[in-house]
Amino acid sequence: MPGTPTSIDMSRKAERLVVEGVRRLMAGYATGDVGCWEMAWKLYAVELGTGHARKPSSELAHYARALKTHGKRSLCLFPYDCPRLCQDECLIASLVAGAQTHDCAVLEAVGSALVLEEGVGETLFAAGEFAAALKDCGLVLKPVELSRLPLEECPLKRLSPGRMH
Repeated sequence: MPGTPTSIDMSRKAERLVVEGVRRLMAGYATGDVGCWEMAWKLYAVELGTGHARKPSSELAHYARALKTHGKRSLCLFPYDCPRLCQDECLIASLVAGAQTHDCAVLEAVGSALVLEEGVGETLFAAGEFAAALKDCGLVLKPVELSRLPLEECPLKRLSPGRMH
């Protein structure tokens, strides 16, 4: 997100796959178009090969479903293939990065910022399984610094509450 320092770098394959995968699955939830979910699978299949894509794409689906089911609010996401990065997208990727490094402070803070209390356990479990599946494919997200993560509602959403970006 412009002006927000973060270690989420969309030029890195691991971060891009997390954010783009969530974007595509959430677009499928929003529109009811299963083609969006197919696009997520194809992205993973192209980037990882079909044999290696199965586990991480399955865990991605579980992670996105947990975010959708237990979210405190609708996530603020850019359309898939957008080069920009939104605050919520940074938090989504940070949760996976925190799971890969077992950073309890990041997991607790980001989990609490994104999901309702009763859904934190399931969401953190899903993030952990997704993180492990990515790691098994050699994809490791850069660790994040909690002090560099703004946890309040996405400022883009506050500026235009009726419009998704």
